[in-house]
Amino acid sequence: MNAESKKVTAQCSAERLYNFACDFRNFQRLLPPQVEDFQTDGMTCSFKVAGFMQLTLQYAERSPYTTVAISPAAGSNSPLPFRLVLQMTPVDESSCEAMVKAEIEGGNPMMTMMIKPKLRPALDKIAEQIQYYSSGI
Repeated sequence: MNAESKKVTAQCSAERLYNFACDFRNFQRLLPPQVEDFQTDGMTCSFKVAGFMQLTLQYAERSPYTTVAISPAAGSNSPLPFRLVLQMTPVDESSCEAMVKAEIEGGNPMMTMMIKPKLRPALDKIAEQIQYYSSGI
């Protein structure tokens, strides 16, 4: 199962957004209010989604100025194998388009059914937060 956010225009270059996304210390500003107990060392982060379990994430892919992907850290207890991917496309020197994708493969079918209706709104919220904070990046 895949889901994508709406595309937003970030008021910063793709390079600046990429550098922002490559440090988990910046992620707390992008996450929805249901996220609790956010902790990071910059390279991994962990948090609890209200009514859900603790997740620990790590970087899965970083392609300068185009893509940053995160996935559950090795040994974490994620109920689903997934990747969250931030894609950036330069518009000009001071702006870029951004979109967040979720790629979920296999896993527990019941969990997938529970998450599916909430996934697109959550991705849209992250994209909106990128747009909102981008002028200060």
